[in-house]
Amino acid sequence: MTEQLYRHIQKLVPGFTVEQEKIASFFQTKLVKKEVLLLREKEMCDTIYFVNKGCLYLFYENNEEKQVVHFALENWWITDYKTFPDGKPAVYSIAAMEDSEITSMSRKNYETLLLQFPLLALYFNKIHERAYGAALFKQKTFATVSKEDFYRYFRNTYPELIQRIPDPVFASYMGVSLKTLKTYQDMYIS
Repeated sequence: MTEQLYRHIQKLVPGFTVEQEKIASFFQTKLVKKEVLLLREKEMCDTIYFVNKGCLYLFYENNEEKQVVHFALENWWITDYKTFPDGKPAVYSIAAMEDSEITSMSRKNYETLLLQFPLLALYFNKIHERAYGAALFKQKTFATVSKEDFYRYFRNTYPELIQRIPDPVFASYMGVSLKTLKTYQDMYIS
């Protein structure tokens, strides 16, 4: 467990005063290289990941092309939330978009941690509420605005992130061709 994750927990749940050493054994931290797969579709999903440094992304294969669904930057959690709760085969894959440092926790450790330290359930509830809200907002935005307007929104809302995402990955996330993405980029070069 990293000091960064511990501070993140305390930021979202200020009443959490358990010493870091008492929960550290539930987590594992490691470095992963760009494009390393942490989870493949159809593998058992039994791990949740916290990004200390770098960026991960969630995607699925569609006619041998990646369809990017979600990103996780520093201080964000990511897993296949469709299958993590029950350990079923993953419907998504997770890869590192950049060289990254991640902290992970197995499903078994997650459940044990929450039983031993119930206040952490509040922390993860806040994480999951935010993730679900963001997913719903993306779905609404996709349904109600043009792709160009979505690009403008994303560029204005997440300027640091858009600089870090390779164009093919962002085009996939938006559901547009690379050529269309380049057109949007050219329109908004300042």
